[in-house]
Amino acid sequence: MPINKVLKRLQGPGGIKPMMEIAFPLMLSTSTVAMMMFIDRLYLKQVSAEAMNACLSGGFTSLAFSSFFIGVIGFSTALVAQHLGARQLPTCPRVLTQTIIFSCLSIPIIFALIPAGRWLLETAGLSSEETHQAQTYLTILMAFNGLNLFRESLSSYFGGLGKTRVILLSTLLMGLANVGANYVLIFGKLGFPAFGIAGAGYGTVFAWFVGLFALCVIYFRQIQLPEYQLSKSFRLDLGILKKLVHFGFASGLRITLLIFAIDLMILAFQSYGVEVSTAITIVFTWIHTLFIPVLGLEIGTMSLTGRFIGARDPSNASDSVFSGLSLASVYALIISSVCLFATSEMVGMFLKTDSAAEINDLAIWGTQLYAFMVFIMAWSAILGGALRGAGDTYGTMTISAVFWWFQYALVVILIRLFELSPSVVLGIHIFSSPLLLFALIGRFRSGAWRKFELIG
Repeated sequence: MPINKVLKRLQGPGGIKPMMEIAFPLMLSTSTVAMMMFIDRLYLKQVSAEAMNACLSGGFTSLAFSSFFIGVIGFSTALVAQHLGARQLPTCPRVLTQTIIFSCLSIPIIFALIPAGRWLLETAGLSSEETHQAQTYLTILMAFNGLNLFRESLSSYFGGLGKTRVILLSTLLMGLANVGANYVLIFGKLGFPAFGIAGAGYGTVFAWFVGLFALCVIYFRQIQLPEYQLSKSFRLDLGILKKLVHFGFASGLRITLLIFAIDLMILAFQSYGVEVSTAITIVFTWIHTLFIPVLGLEIGTMSLTGRFIGARDPSNASDSVFSGLSLASVYALIISSVCLFATSEMVGMFLKTDSAAEINDLAIWGTQLYAFMVFIMAWSAILGGALRGAGDTYGTMTISAVFWWFQYALVVILIRLFELSPSVVLGIHIFSSPLLLFALIGRFRSGAWRKFELIG
């Protein structure tokens, strides 16, 4: 592509500047969420290796059982963005109403799934101590997940409107609340008993409450604007609810199948024993922390693409995807360099000086391997976000589900059937990752996404 054409695409309405205005606060926001979990595990490392490992397995399993509902709610970002692009502002708060109704219906279902989550952890092959602590952490998070669903409803709404600085502010407050509450509750400060991993769970719940409260305050301060007049639209709208559930179902199922596959894959690695479990926890903690800002860029791409599709402007929609891929490439280059050249220092933050060499070597090997995967996953995230913003939720769901469950099956076969070492299994898992990108590129180049209709 000629350089002048590239510059034109990057400088237009779908270019770098509008993308960064939406995506940068989201990247900082998702980074804050990642840091919450990162600091949790740093705190719990001081309690025990089992507590740190349980935080990863319990947290991911809890997310697996609630991710479908979060995914459906998250699709409201695309729906709101398209109504905004079509200049249908009074319809926007009706979308928010339906996400709140959906959240209310979801809470008892998540609560009822707690025994299933506890059973999954019990059958995963973890040590008895890891199992007990992971179950404790999971139970707390799932029991109070309603707070997170309401927070996600408002956060997705602001994302659809392009008000991502609001999301950033609420997330920063949530992060500060989490760090402070976890320190107090895990270690027993300010007169509180030392709750250990339960303290990490209650700290997260408190952070959800703070984030929700902040979003509510900001929302109701703007109640005079048409896109914020919730009271006039607080009623069941079956038309919008059906769209949310129809298109969001695939989006939610995609996240659920992805998280479940990753969760089961982590549990499979952790079945090697506590030492390997510790190394895998370190690897996934770092990769999750460093990669998750890309999800902010993914949501930004989904929002901007959805806005242009709603305005019947597929050309600028394509430019927004190009801008997202360009920014993702720059970020991936930085992160992969960090993973390659600062690995020992990164791993050392989670290990004691007398830790076994096996743990250290495996953690370093896994982190460096993921440097290869960063570009692949970053591009995959942007393309997936663009396709969902256009309404192509079922196509992306199918591609994501097939890929990640293939990955899980591959890992289990290599561990259980061939009994390969964890380092070899990690290598094969990571070097098969381009399959996801190739599938998404094919879906995007087909142009089918240009033809989806979310709004009338």
